[in-house]
Amino acid sequence: MDSMKSATQGGQNKPTATIPQYTLPDQPAPKACKAANVHTLSLFDLSGKTALATGANGGIGGSMAQGLAEAGADIIIFQIPGEKSDFHKELASSTGRKTYVYDCDLGDSASVRSTVQRVFDDGLNVDILCNVAGISSGSIHILHETDEHKDAIIQINFNAAWILSQCIARHMVERKQGGKIINICSLAAYRAQTTFSVYGPMKAAVGQMTNSFANEFGPYNIQVNAIYPGWIHTALAQRFVDDKASNERIINSIPARRWGKPQDFKGIAVFLASEASDYVNGARIFVDGGTHGM
Repeated sequence: MDSMKSATQGGQNKPTATIPQYTLPDQPAPKACKAANVHTLSLFDLSGKTALATGANGGIGGSMAQGLAEAGADIIIFQIPGEKSDFHKELASSTGRKTYVYDCDLGDSASVRSTVQRVFDDGLNVDILCNVAGISSGSIHILHETDEHKDAIIQINFNAAWILSQCIARHMVERKQGGKIINICSLAAYRAQTTFSVYGPMKAAVGQMTNSFANEFGPYNIQVNAIYPGWIHTALAQRFVDDKASNERIINSIPARRWGKPQDFKGIAVFLASEASDYVNGARIFVDGGTHGM
């Protein structure tokens, strides 16, 4: 067996893949702090940068992409294969930035890797990665959960984000230009909720992934941070808005006494994608109207 090793487990020989060796480039010199006389607003300028975002044809991801484009970044969108959306055209028209769209099945690890390679083969670089796409558990009790549904949540909410982060971080390391990775987590990552038995643990895994990547890639001037949304009025949350009792309960649980809106993420996205956050790494930033402190 040239490419496989044999491992004994439970009295049976099981093949395990040989881990490929990857030689990391030398670490660059630490990025110096900006001079004190640099104008504050210039720290948020993303001109000349390119951001790749998943789940960016609407909702939180769409608003994040809008904010990044308005700050000067070109935008690459990974969308569901066959998805019909003119968002990228509207974004290019309203901001004057270049937009690129790639069909990518986040439910298929091979598709994720091959689509990233297509981006690089097209001569594009990625300075900013936004892992936004995700699917919810719905209202499924743990005793009714199926392997198929569970595995889909794990693949899209965690595996795809991990693979994208690995591929893009490798690209950033090799370019020696630094970079930014922004992950979307959830309050469900640390606050257990009924019917969120898969979604919550996977978002917690994304949070820990953020810490691990921040630790390993910090020396390469790559900052990796996580945003924790609270109750945000998106398509995923519409069922709660439509239920009068649930809507009232949720609003009363938020100190800001309102639902969050996707546009609440534009500013924090620009901050985490820009030089303004060069000394922010491995952070958990809550965009939840104060709910996490309750």
